[in-house]
Amino acid sequence: MIIQFPNNFKIDDYNDKFLWRYIDLHKLIDLLNKKQIYFTRFDHFEDGVEGLTGKGVSLKAFTQGEPITMTNVGPNLTPEQKEITIRQDKNWREMYLDEITGSQQTQFASCWFLGDRESLAMWKLYSRKEGVAIKFKARQLIDTLVTAARNYTSSAFHIMYLGQVAYKNIWPFDPLENFDGQFNGLNKDRSYLHENEFRFVSVVPITEKAKHNNFTLPIGELNTFDFKIITNPFMEKYEMENLKTLLGKYELENYLIPSRMEIRK
Repeated sequence: MIIQFPNNFKIDDYNDKFLWRYIDLHKLIDLLNKKQIYFTRFDHFEDGVEGLTGKGVSLKAFTQGEPITMTNVGPNLTPEQKEITIRQDKNWREMYLDEITGSQQTQFASCWFLGDRESLAMWKLYSRKEGVAIKFKARQLIDTLVTAARNYTSSAFHIMYLGQVAYKNIWPFDPLENFDGQFNGLNKDRSYLHENEFRFVSVVPITEKAKHNNFTLPIGELNTFDFKIITNPFMEKYEMENLKTLLGKYELENYLIPSRMEIRK
């Protein structure tokens, strides 16, 4: 797999930073058992403009209104002009559907919170009270996934790019906003600014559009990482003890620590 980096990406910038993933208990168990990182296809995210090009967003803006038909086309147009107008409107809408599926059904992302401290917003959004946050040293996780991607040759997944997400005025459409056509998966609307994301994005050719529901990369034994498993600040004491017992089966109980947030339960 080919690895691509944005122009402003410097690996040494992540030597002293951390990547967090806020997950529920089932996703933690899946990670413990499979030892792999899961990538979600872009059209499975809640954000409807996820991964779109500038052209795709502009087409979405154009097609937001009601489709033009003979019942609502301009009354002062000639019959020929009406047919042309209806056909053009239909063509624009089809172009948008092609653009959105091409952008979203060929890209897959693993999304992480970049930060030094816990985020209460991320706890509430992405982890139930019995859930956890996994906290990796950013440089170690980046190096591991880049190596795994370079060694991955068994499917149509042929490119991975990575970096911090740039939050932009994507929707409602802002014609003055700048889009990077090569790394659209690293652009996100400003309404998601609180997520402070770092992403790994894997790509398949357009000929593989919609053929893959997800993607995974192996990361090996978790006890080789300098990482922590942090309990949700709303977790009950007995739940933490149960979790510690579970982690003991994987020889990872010493990686579990309680949240440092002061929460009134």
